[in-house]
Amino acid sequence: MKNRLLLTLLSTLCLSACSQNITRIENELFPVTGKKYQNIYPGTYQGRGPHHAYDDVDFLLPTEKKTVEPGMISFAHSGIDKTFGFEYEKLLSPTAEINSRNAGHITWLGHASFLIQKTNGDAFVTDPVFGEFDGYGWVGSKVIDDLNRLGDAPIKADQLDFVTAIMVSHNHYDHLNSETLNRFNGNTALYLPLDTADDVNYQQGPITEMGWYTQTKHNNTDLHFLPANHTSSHGAFDTDESLWGSWLMNDGKHTVYFAGDTGYSPIFKDIQQQVGDIDVCLMPIVAYPRGARKMHMSPEDAVQAALDLGCKVFIPWGYGTWALGFEHVNEPLRRLARAVQDMKPHFIVKTLLVGEGVNYAELLNTSN
Repeated sequence: MKNRLLLTLLSTLCLSACSQNITRIENELFPVTGKKYQNIYPGTYQGRGPHHAYDDVDFLLPTEKKTVEPGMISFAHSGIDKTFGFEYEKLLSPTAEINSRNAGHITWLGHASFLIQKTNGDAFVTDPVFGEFDGYGWVGSKVIDDLNRLGDAPIKADQLDFVTAIMVSHNHYDHLNSETLNRFNGNTALYLPLDTADDVNYQQGPITEMGWYTQTKHNNTDLHFLPANHTSSHGAFDTDESLWGSWLMNDGKHTVYFAGDTGYSPIFKDIQQQVGDIDVCLMPIVAYPRGARKMHMSPEDAVQAALDLGCKVFIPWGYGTWALGFEHVNEPLRRLARAVQDMKPHFIVKTLLVGEGVNYAELLNTSN
């Protein structure tokens, strides 16, 4: 990591955008070519598949099967009602307790949103979207049911007044939401991939844009922005004009990795070679069938990626907040359980309810 960082070009551009100063941290090893960003590796799984034996396994109960015809406008139509038999209330934690004293805790807030409270007192949130999509995404949700939330978020942004930084993985509407961001406390720092600031109207604090394999320090925690295998777009004609990626938080005692949306590729082995084994990995396990597999991971892909990363604790996410993929919302966790049973990974798998937290510091200490 040090050798690569020595080649990193750090440039601070004081830009006037919504009265905010934007700090830009670039890596000269990954320049933009033709105004478009590209993945370091192509996705391992190209085409529609099947790509794995699990693709032909029926993970649904008879009471969850309902055939539906495609609408005039559909999103990821698979011929089934993807939420039939799903009850969002059962996904909510009955004992959610979120407060500033939970040092060494990770709390799942739904989809890709996590509250990460480091043992040094720093508190972060990833990809906060606590309401419906905004912007063009809101327009789409009026005609496509799949773009509407299946249930309310367990908390509001203004209840997280102890959070001092937000990290966003990319600009898709289920990961970037200006309305949610601007409800955080004033002076909350916002960390974004390169060229993403134009997609937000952020008023609450300083903005830092980062390139792959760059790092900065937030209070007492080192933040690394790392690659992913995905794409970006926030409008009709801006595909791949902003970067996407993953985040690593290192407080000197524990490392926590948030993968963002990503497909499986050799990139995870590259990341491990640069930063070493990782203590806690927050991994996506949804929206993987058909052609989406090159930029989203199936549960077994996520397990393999975590093995590549040298993870000690694996926490899945993505299930149950939206029905954005082709699969039924009840499938990913069952497919993950099958993958863990068959692959027998050496790490701890901790599945959370929405609003549920885990003391990861204690979990790591007891597993050593």
